[in-house]
Amino acid sequence: MEQLERFVIQPSIKLFGGVKVTKDTEFETHTDNNEIHQSLKNCVLTTRLKRKFKVGNIECNENSKLEQKLPEGIILIWGEDTGYIVPNYKMISAQEAEETFKVLKGVDK
Repeated sequence: MEQLERFVIQPSIKLFGGVKVTKDTEFETHTDNNEIHQSLKNCVLTTRLKRKFKVGNIECNENSKLEQKLPEGIILIWGEDTGYIVPNYKMISAQEAEETFKVLKGVDK
């Protein structure tokens, strides 16, 4: 029987800007188009959305406020069109990724 090679799913090396939330993390920011205003204080992320748009011939005016109580340690990712979001997948720092892949070095030897 021939020896099996080991494979991993190709990792993404795309870097994302973001912040890891602690009880002391505070900010107030907005997107360049000013549609999204966000603040974070005491682990509560408040997002205010104000925009006007058209769907066909219907004019829409959207005003909303969302408050999210975040656990410490959660990572928020910045997107210019979305502001800070909680990603749908586990995120780690570039340094943590490097440490993880060091473990693989020499596995096939």
